[in-house]
Amino acid sequence: MGNEKSTYTIQPQIEVNVTSQDIDDIMVCALEGGINYWCRKAKVNGKYLGEYASDQISRGGMLTLYDAESSDKWELTLNKFLNGMKLAIEQGFGAWVKPADGSIDVGNIDADAADAIVQLALFGEVVFG
Repeated sequence: MGNEKSTYTIQPQIEVNVTSQDIDDIMVCALEGGINYWCRKAKVNGKYLGEYASDQISRGGMLTLYDAESSDKWELTLNKFLNGMKLAIEQGFGAWVKPADGSIDVGNIDADAADAIVQLALFGEVVFG
C-alpha cells in the first residue's frame, strides 16, 4: 500500500437561520454600495412595507432593480433572496455563517458579499464584476 494518498469528498449540510434583520442589513449593504456598479436604481413595488426600500424584501415585498447600462430590469423577492443566500453558502461565499448555531454574522458581510447574494438571487450566478 505504500505512499498512496487518497482524497475523499464529503458534502456536509448546514441549517442556516436567516432573520428579518439579517435580510434588512444585507439589503442595506447591497443598495448602498454593493450593487451600484451594475444597478442604477432600486424601486419599491407597491407601498413601502417598512421605512426604507431595504426593508421590503424581509417583509415579503418586491424591489425592481434597473440595469446601469441598458433597459433591463429584474424583480427581487424574498424567495429569490433566500435562494441567493443558499447559493452563496453552497458556492463558498458563506464565511459569515456561524456553524455552531447556524446564525448569520452580518458584520462579516461586506458590499462584495451582499452584491454576490443579490446577483445569485436574480441570476443564479455572479454575472457582474
